[in-house]
Amino acid sequence: MIRKQKQKSGNYLCKGIMLLFVLFFIVGGVCSQYKVCYDNDRLTTLTYGPERSNGFRISLSLVAMFTVGASDRNGLRLGAGLMFSQTIDNWTFTVGADAYQAKQKFGMGTSYAGVGFDDGFYGMTYYVNKYYQGDKQVSGIVSLHLDDFNINFEDDILAFPFTGFKVYDRYRTAALEFRYKGFMIGTNVYTTDINGQTDVSYVNSKGVYLTGKQISSPIYAGYATNGLILRYGLSGKAGGFAGQNGWHRAFFNTPDFNTGNYKDHFLQIGVDKPYTLY
Repeated sequence: MIRKQKQKSGNYLCKGIMLLFVLFFIVGGVCSQYKVCYDNDRLTTLTYGPERSNGFRISLSLVAMFTVGASDRNGLRLGAGLMFSQTIDNWTFTVGADAYQAKQKFGMGTSYAGVGFDDGFYGMTYYVNKYYQGDKQVSGIVSLHLDDFNINFEDDILAFPFTGFKVYDRYRTAALEFRYKGFMIGTNVYTTDINGQTDVSYVNSKGVYLTGKQISSPIYAGYATNGLILRYGLSGKAGGFAGQNGWHRAFFNTPDFNTGNYKDHFLQIGVDKPYTLY
């Protein structure tokens, strides 16, 4: 019975997205000030809004990401997302959500809200997001750019005010990505939950979590263009140290997560989304 209700909800959501898609074209043809725009810089997005830079916009986009080498997200995510934004001079405020099929399940994927400043040469964007599929979690992303150089950092500590002021490392524990033009290098770590208990560690005076284990920890290089992205690298102990244990010891003086016994080739190819690094 519950499965049937979920299937019905998924069907209603699909029909709703299709209806919005049709309405974009109808309303865009009626209103001369606003129209449906297709931007070559974002090949998978249609936007309904004004031609000028300021104003209110609605964007409908494809969600598609194929992943290999990260057991927490292996396979294909496929669906659609809807975003509402308001631009005032150099400031843009956004709110949105997506839904997709992943690991044999269709449903809500991610919801998010963000604010950004960009004068063309330098800028900063902050997103708070909530993951609904897999391990549910609230996280935050800060992006900084100077001309063609960009830094993206995701960690649940960045969403501290939106989690009831209670955060601790688990699941999507940290992700860091550097981009220059379309080229990138990065790492991200996914772990199990912890119960707070630790064991003795010879390399960390704070010990190692008894139940905390890294599930995937790729170090990768890649390229992004026109809203599409390719990441390729290796997922193993080196990524677990660089993306989690190493800098957490230095800056937060916390216990280590157990490194996993995996060494996988990591590949992601699909649509680039600014509100998640996973």
